[in-house]
Amino acid sequence: MKKWLYISLLLTKVLNGQIEIEPVSTYGMKKIGRNTYELKLHEGRQTLVRLTGTVKDGGYQKVMWSTKKKYYWSNGFAKDEFKVVNPATYSSNGRVNTMFGPLPEMKGKTVVITAGYGKYKDTIKIKLR
Repeated sequence: MKKWLYISLLLTKVLNGQIEIEPVSTYGMKKIGRNTYELKLHEGRQTLVRLTGTVKDGGYQKVMWSTKKKYYWSNGFAKDEFKVVNPATYSSNGRVNTMFGPLPEMKGKTVVITAGYGKYKDTIKIKLR
């Protein structure tokens, strides 16, 4: 039984450990937990933050980015889905970057962002204040 538990823990670590994402430190995000960050939004405009990651096998990979929920924007006449994270980027020499851009109206929400390629993925949460 212990052997199977060890194998399953090792497999989980291998599958989840091939990509690691985090915000770039210069954007003033505060780490408040494991893979959880807090971001103070600009009041009158979109807040832009670069997310970066490491692809463990190096080389060039197409990395897909997504959020757990859909977000919408309206100008008073039309309502449309608003992508708060760029949906795809390519790694270069094991590094990958994308932009995250929440709107002031999203204050109080928690955005769950997942980056992945193939069977590998990593997730972070960003609480918007």
